[in-house]
Amino acid sequence: MDKGAVIQVNQVSKHLGANHAIKQVSFQVRQGELFGVIGKSGAGKTTLLELISGQSKPDEGSVSVLGFNMLTDGDKLKEHINFLMGTTTLIDKMTVREALEMFQDFYQRTIDTDVVLKQFGLAPYADKIVKRLSGGLRQRTTLAISVVNDPEIIFLDEPTTGLDSQAKREYWSILAGLRLQGKTIVIISHDMTEIQYCCDRVGVMKEGKLVVCDSPMTLIEELPRGGLTMEAVYMEYAVGSRGGVEV
Repeated sequence: MDKGAVIQVNQVSKHLGANHAIKQVSFQVRQGELFGVIGKSGAGKTTLLELISGQSKPDEGSVSVLGFNMLTDGDKLKEHINFLMGTTTLIDKMTVREALEMFQDFYQRTIDTDVVLKQFGLAPYADKIVKRLSGGLRQRTTLAISVVNDPEIIFLDEPTTGLDSQAKREYWSILAGLRLQGKTIVIISHDMTEIQYCCDRVGVMKEGKLVVCDSPMTLIEELPRGGLTMEAVYMEYAVGSRGGVEV
């Protein structure tokens, strides 16, 4: 494992009843990377994200995030990471400002609310009810919530699902800005165009295993049957018959 990695996953497995959701997965994420995770529904992507963000504990193996052991230091780590919630239901009846302030109360270190509102282009909507915002603005609000504690690592689970092309571009522009601040981002997405052009590296999951992991261009160039896009990579590794690897 790279000593400079901020996330180190070593031979991790997770059993959900009789289902082996994650099977002997090993990989690392470096500081400042935008790391993508792709795979079919049920491949283990969300379970993996829950394990490395401290939402769940592995049955086997180890997870280290920012030097913290997830099994023993999870409470300490929460000040340094954030996990984007998948729905706005909890905050639908709040204003944008109220939602940010509520989540700030969960952490010891926070960013000034007005600074976050300005950073995410939400200042004009600060006193608007979240449920009445467009889909793009609602997702932007949840992303803003994910930085209220100034985290070093942000975990995102399909945050652009359902957004139109313009809203997606605006969302990824904000992510690019967060990377410039040195933040590490781990994202699950089904949009292969986003993955190809925005991620530094991509891990492909299949049936609980990490099948392959590398930069999008390397994955494309090394396709055994050729191909020009991450869609071809997805079809080869997530749908095809490749085996698991350690990276």
